[in-house]
Order: sequence, then C-alpha cells, then structure tokens
Amino acid sequence: MRKTEKWRMSSATADETPAEGAEEGHLRRLLTNTINTIEDNKTQIFDIYENMRTEVEETRRRLAELKERVGETIDRVDGLSEDERRARLRLAEVSEKFTEYTEDEIRKTYEAVSIIQINLAIEREKEQSLRVERDKLEIRLRYLLKVVARAEHMALSIGSVVSYLSTQVSGVLWKIEAVQKDKFVGARIIKATEEERYRISREIHDGPAQDLANSLFTTTIVERLMDQDMAEAKKTLEELRGEIRKCLTSVRQIIFDMRPMALDDLGLPQAVEQLIALFGERGKLHGTFSLEGDYYALPKHVEIAVFRIVQEALNNVAQHARTDKVRVRMHYTSQALTLLIADEGVGFAPDQIDEPEDEAESDSLDMEAQRKRRGRHFGMIGMEERAKLIGAEIQILSEPGKGTKVHLRVRNRMVEDA
Repeated sequence: MRKTEKWRMSSATADETPAEGAEEGHLRRLLTNTINTIEDNKTQIFDIYENMRTEVEETRRRLAELKERVGETIDRVDGLSEDERRARLRLAEVSEKFTEYTEDEIRKTYEAVSIIQINLAIEREKEQSLRVERDKLEIRLRYLLKVVARAEHMALSIGSVVSYLSTQVSGVLWKIEAVQKDKFVGARIIKATEEERYRISREIHDGPAQDLANSLFTTTIVERLMDQDMAEAKKTLEELRGEIRKCLTSVRQIIFDMRPMALDDLGLPQAVEQLIALFGERGKLHGTFSLEGDYYALPKHVEIAVFRIVQEALNNVAQHARTDKVRVRMHYTSQALTLLIADEGVGFAPDQIDEPEDEAESDSLDMEAQRKRRGRHFGMIGMEERAKLIGAEIQILSEPGKGTKVHLRVRNRMVEDA
C-alpha cells in the first residue's frame, strides 16, 4: 500500500474513533514539543560555542598586539641601557678631569645620566607589566581553546541526539498508525513512548544540562580568579575539566543507550558486536560473537527491537548469571534471522521467578536478592513484549545450574510479501 493510501485509511479510522484520533494527535504534539525543546537547547549550546570562538579570536588579536608592544618596549629598554652606559662613561671622564670642565658642564652631565636612568626605570616597569599581562592572556587562550574544543564536541553530540530523535519520531508515529486498530498494543506503545520521552528528558536535564550550567558559572569564576589568585584559578580549571569530561561521558552514554551509531552506519550485526565489546570494556562480560549467512537489512524498528532484546539479555547475564562468559550467534537465512544468547551461569527455574517456593525461602531472601529476582522477571517480560511488537518468536530456556539460553527468530517479511 502506498503511503498516501495508508494515510487516508488512518484518517478514516480516526473519523470513526475520535478518542483514538485525539490520543494520536496528543502524542504527536508531545513528541514534537520534545524535539523542539531539545532543538532549543542545541541552539543555546551552539550559541555558547560561537561566543567562545569569538572570544578566542579576540584574545588572539589582543595577544598579538600585546606581544608587539612588549617587543617595542624591549627595544626602547635596550636603547636606553646603551645610552645609560655611554652617559656613565662620560660622567666617569668628567669626574676624573674635574678641573678641565666648567661647573655648568659637570651639572649637565649629571642631569643627563639622571634623566636616562629615570626613563630606563619607567620603561623597565612597563616591560614587566606587559610581560605579566601577556602571560595571563596566553594562559587564558590555552584554556579557551580547550573549552572550545569540548564545546564543539558536545554540540555535535547533542546534534546527533536531535537527529536521531527526529528520525525515530517518524518511526514511532508510523508504528502507531500500523497498530491503532489494536487498542491494547496501541496503549502499550503510547505508554512506552511516554516513559522513554520522560527518561530522555530527565537524563539530559539532570546530566549534560546541569553540567553545562555549572561549567558556564565556573568560567566566570576562573576569569575573576586569574587577576587575583592564579593558583586557585588553575585549581578551578582542573575542576572545570572534570565537569566537562563528566558531561561528555553523559552525552555519549545517552546516545549509546538510545541507539548506537553503528546500527545506522554498519548494520545490526556490527552494532551487536560493538555492544558485546562495550560490556567487555566495562569488565562485566567476556563475550564471543559469531555471524552466519549473508546479512540483509530489516526494517529499522525491527532492528532496534532486536538490539534491545540482545542488550537486555546481556544485562541479565551480567547481573544474575554469576558468570562473565556469554556467546551470541546470529544466523541469517532468506526466511528469517535467528539469534542465540547463551551463558553457562547458575540458571533459574522460570516458574519460580515471580514468587519464592515457600515461606522459608522467602524469609531467607535478602532485599538485594529480591530486587535481582524482580529485575530478571521484568527483563524477561520486556524481551517478550519487544518480540511480540515486531512479530518475532522468542524462547527463554533455563534450568538451575545449567545456564540460560535466549532464542529469537525474526521472519523476513520481505520474502513473505514477495
């Protein structure tokens, strides 16, 4: 069905069920407002970046002028030093042959030496002052260049987040239109979208936004300290570097949690392999990855769901399996993609996930154990729900002491449609 025909069908359905149409319109407004808010924040960050670039150029110009003035002052000091040397020689000559010179000539010789010394002292004081000012500008320029580099990276990262969100809004709305006849599934999608929207806005507000505000405030403090206490200014700069590094880490984590760039740039297998490597870098898992068959692209929302299922399965291994060994196998055939995530950990009895077997077992479970049990339970539900949304088949097989296996099968609907 062409896109225009699908839109007409959706409009007709909305006319028949006004409540559903109103909910869809409300969700569209919420998503649009979210994108606009992040766009505004991105604009503010780019403004900060541009302002700091302007300040860098102005500082460079002032530094160049100051260096030129320092050079001119040094030349004058050198010239006056030479004049003083010659005047002293003349004064020594007059002093030795005192009787050969008149009183007026002797007085003029002394005055000439005195004037040259005064001018020399003034120029030397100017030179020292200009050198101090030059050193301060050089320190500030180095600091500004570092801040500009980090601000540029941060602005580009935020831009990537906005670009990603803009793309995903279209995907979310398309999925809502595709399943709006199913009220139960539609309600779950809306709820999940709202929760994800709230999580993203909260992470950006509590993380990068707060860090940026603190960094801006700190720059003002450092600027004032540079004229008063250089040691304290350097200490504050070190703290600022840590704040910016923390902000950059937060932005990168938000971007990766939403969807790694490899999913768009290289494809699902590379994104899964990158995810396994990331768990290894964090010291949580030592995973192996294998790919069989010829890769083909699935619809974006399907690949995202598959990636999230793998991510949740690996999280479960890291948190509950009591092992750091896991293997992931992806197998592409013309009919379907099959995926296996297997570990050799402690395993569990699936029918005992919800509640302890008896009261004695319940009493023996501490709060941490109960929390982990609930976390595993909700993780399994999340994987099953994601698989259901994309029409995939999933099996979670486990026994105490024999590890856990997650089997996922995603049909290639392009072959079926053909």
